[in-house]
Amino acid sequence: MMDDVYLEYLIKRKPSGKQIAAKVALIVGASLITLILLYLMLVFGMIVSPAMRQMVFTIGPLLILGAWYGMYLVNNTLNIEYEYILTNSSLDIDKVLAKKGRKSFVSFDFKDITICAPVDDDMHNSDYKNIKPDKIYDAIGNAAIGYVYFVDYIDNNQRVRVLFQPTSKMVEMARRYNPRKIFAAE
Repeated sequence: MMDDVYLEYLIKRKPSGKQIAAKVALIVGASLITLILLYLMLVFGMIVSPAMRQMVFTIGPLLILGAWYGMYLVNNTLNIEYEYILTNSSLDIDKVLAKKGRKSFVSFDFKDITICAPVDDDMHNSDYKNIKPDKIYDAIGNAAIGYVYFVDYIDNNQRVRVLFQPTSKMVEMARRYNPRKIFAAE
């Protein structure tokens, strides 16, 4: 009889070039909005009545704060982590946004997979390269550190592929449930 398995692993997604460019654009945008609003406050502050001047100098800083707060909120949504939760033969991958919001990303059972192997495994990468899935879930944190695995399985008559970076312990525990279809990195 097998013992119950429960493993968790949290991996931070490395920002892509597009995400870094988006962060820079957000900062530049908020800076431009600040400069424009400061200029408008100075111009309107000189030509309007004292009562209007007070309103301009009240609303202007609030708009500037709003621009920077909006930049902060959008910037945080670009910080993504994946949490892998292995419970016996089931793997649930959750997407964690800004270390706050969590939503289920993909789930599957290792008992029902077609194959699980490292993407750079010479014996099995023909499955990775030659078989085209209908749907791909990318839950890779940082491909540069290696240990990227792929899992193929059938869901509602569609071939699904999940790309992820499990720990060696997760692969070892999952192999207990389907040793003929799960191949560990050598």
